[in-house]
This record gives sequence, structure tokens and C-alpha cells, in this order.
Amino acid sequence: MSIETALRIKKIREHRNYTQQFMADSLELSQNAYCKIENGTTKLTIDRLEGIAKVLDVPVESILSCGSHTFNITDNHNNKIVGHIENLYEANKELLEKQVALLQEQNAILLKTVEALTNKP
Repeated sequence: MSIETALRIKKIREHRNYTQQFMADSLELSQNAYCKIENGTTKLTIDRLEGIAKVLDVPVESILSCGSHTFNITDNHNNKIVGHIENLYEANKELLEKQVALLQEQNAILLKTVEALTNKP
């Protein structure tokens, strides 16, 4: 593995605010073994490279890319976050609508009760 690839992995990891220990645990490696990947002192198998890409949530090509082509690592990650936020918003919106409907029903019952009590002879 080239040192450029190793440095790219490190850069993406740091951008994600992941520790080497997190990466090692995610890949079922020792921290020392993972450190050797980022230092470029160990050979990287295709399977290991795919595992790293998966944990970092980037395409393998972005780790291997050279020259002027760079993958914007924030776009893919940010799109997932935005999608998650939108899903939470929709779920909370539905829950809020149900709560409002329930409160309206309870309010109607209370109003009928108050009317009944105030109209008693």
C-alpha cells in the first residue's frame, strides 16, 4: 500500500473524528495492527480496504484515488445525516399530530362535562 493511501485513510478517519481504537475495534484488529495500516507499513488486502471504506462510509475509490480527483467526504456523510434528520422530523410530526388530535378530543369531552354541570337545575 502506498503511503498516500495510508495518509488518505488517516485524513478521512480524522475528519470523521474517529480514533484509531474505534477503527481497530470496528475492523476487529488490534490498535497496533490498525496503526500499521495508517503508517503504510502493512499490506492492505482488498477485503480490509473494503472494510475500512465501509467503516469510514466512503467509496473504496476515494481511498485509492490519486492526483487531482478527490472525493468530498463530507457530502456522503452529510446526506446521510440530513436524511436521518428528515426521518426524525417526519416521525415526530406524525406523533405531534396524534397528540394534538388526542388533546382536542379530551378538550371536547371536558367542555361537554362543564356544560352538563353548569346546565344542571
